[in-house]
Amino acid sequence: MQQAALTISAVLLATTMGVHSVIGQRRLIRPLLDEESGVMKHALARFITPFAWHLTSGIGLVLAAILLAWAWAPDRALAIGLAATGIVFTASGLIDAIGSRGKHIGWVPLTLIGLSALAALFAA
Repeated sequence: MQQAALTISAVLLATTMGVHSVIGQRRLIRPLLDEESGVMKHALARFITPFAWHLTSGIGLVLAAILLAWAWAPDRALAIGLAATGIVFTASGLIDAIGSRGKHIGWVPLTLIGLSALAALFAA
């Protein structure tokens, strides 16, 4: 019963995150970027807004991977969680650094979170 419930949670979460990214990009992010007024006239805001939106989805996918690991490979759940966290956060930090040209301070902690998770994975 627990395995089924965890699997259902993971599938629903992954599906929700996919819909969040696709529909949110179409119905919220794109219209905001089309405005080019107020805060959205600044290049950094135009980068950070969709970046942060999709980062939320990436974090949800990390949690979905952990839920699936608990369901199907509980003995490997820590490693899977660390790998998923490390990959998503390191990639996000580097994308943020490049996309914002280092102007968004968030790239530093995002990258450090990812690298720390990967260090924990390889130290285990």
